[in-house]
Amino acid sequence: MVEIASGPAVQGELAALLVEACSRAAGGGGCALGDPKRTGTPVRALAVVWLDGPEQRHLRVDVASLGSPEGTLSSREIEFRDEDPLPDRYRTAGLMVAALAAERAAVAAAPPAAADTARDPAATDTGRDPAATDAERDEDAAPPRALGWSVGAGGLAGSGLEGGPARAGGWIMATALERRSGFFGTLSASYAMALREPAPGLSVQWLTLGGGGGIAAPVRPLDALVRARLEATVDWVIASAQDPKKPPEPEMAHGWALGTRTAVDLLWPAESGVALFGSAEAFVRIHGTALEVHPKPRAALPTGGFTGMVGLQLRLH
Repeated sequence: MVEIASGPAVQGELAALLVEACSRAAGGGGCALGDPKRTGTPVRALAVVWLDGPEQRHLRVDVASLGSPEGTLSSREIEFRDEDPLPDRYRTAGLMVAALAAERAAVAAAPPAAADTARDPAATDTGRDPAATDAERDEDAAPPRALGWSVGAGGLAGSGLEGGPARAGGWIMATALERRSGFFGTLSASYAMALREPAPGLSVQWLTLGGGGGIAAPVRPLDALVRARLEATVDWVIASAQDPKKPPEPEMAHGWALGTRTAVDLLWPAESGVALFGSAEAFVRIHGTALEVHPKPRAALPTGGFTGMVGLQLRLH
């Protein structure tokens, strides 16, 4: 049973992350938040989690086993860095609860001589080996899952043909985010079609691949994440014309163009497993592409334009 005893009001998702991490590490019946005095639930250990100080940087976990003499606790304390994400701090707290509960269970099951040794305050009160080096302690204190993976998908609309109709379609994007630094990398693909025929019987389709990266920064008052990214792109464009006077096989032309794009993305809520995604992009092509499909007029891609995107992002890890 875990009680969060101090610090600002804990959001439901943060408390759930703590319990999830604790349950996965503890096994058995897992961990739960609640009143330790409630009946009907077998309890192996009681834990109190303190996350307080400036920006909740200081973490302390106290764990006591049922039936242990009053005042005997196993404790551990760590200090987080400013760049450590708040959800990872609560995951770390859950892992520490499970680790200390397992240590106390091992002491209870050990022969008396081993148990007396394990009760040495230098070994159990701090939760660390007194002979551990500073580097080992820093490694213990580092929150897990520094690299976050996510995938998103949605719809897009933007500039289409030069002097012609706009385009609309769908997109998918994979993102790897280094949480501590805020740097991320992306790979994306999109498919779009002209919203209307530039000429009777003429249709145009786009397939765009992109890759790049940028930097992300949280907007804490809004619980949002803003990303600025720069990507290289390649467009593959196909134009097809259907002539009613000829057999049904359409005449086709295709071409490709290299380019680059800059974008500003907004994700909300920032730390949710599923977040709303919105983006505004500006792109520039290194060269234009003209597609000749007789007897239809020439279809040309502009050398620059804009694209708007909306969708959802799913956090995988």
